[in-house]
Amino acid sequence: MKFVIFFKNCFYLFAVFAIFLTFLMLTGLLGKEVLAAWIGLGLAVINFLMGAAILSWGASRSDKDFYGSFLGGMIVRFALIFFMLWIGITYFQLNTLILISSLLISYSAFLFLEIWLIHKYSLTIRKQ
Repeated sequence: MKFVIFFKNCFYLFAVFAIFLTFLMLTGLLGKEVLAAWIGLGLAVINFLMGAAILSWGASRSDKDFYGSFLGGMIVRFALIFFMLWIGITYFQLNTLILISSLLISYSAFLFLEIWLIHKYSLTIRKQ
């Protein structure tokens, strides 16, 4: 599976979230907390792209290498997210509720996109 497929769909979903956050900023529903919302979205995008890179790399490998990279990548990605959350909340004093809500919503959407793309192109992966 090609990384370009993931990247293109990631860009579209990011654009939807960016438009939504911009709308919330313009209506005044997000004041000073807007940075926390953008950082939550950014963490979800970085997590998705890292997962897509791992899946793209492992698609042409043996099953053992694929599952090893997939599971190892999940552990690294979760550790990175938790570390970045800790830094954002502890050192930058970001609004915890907004940061985690933004991350949870966008992470769930990107995870759904990742699973959907894997399912959609699963026959392509096996034929390679």
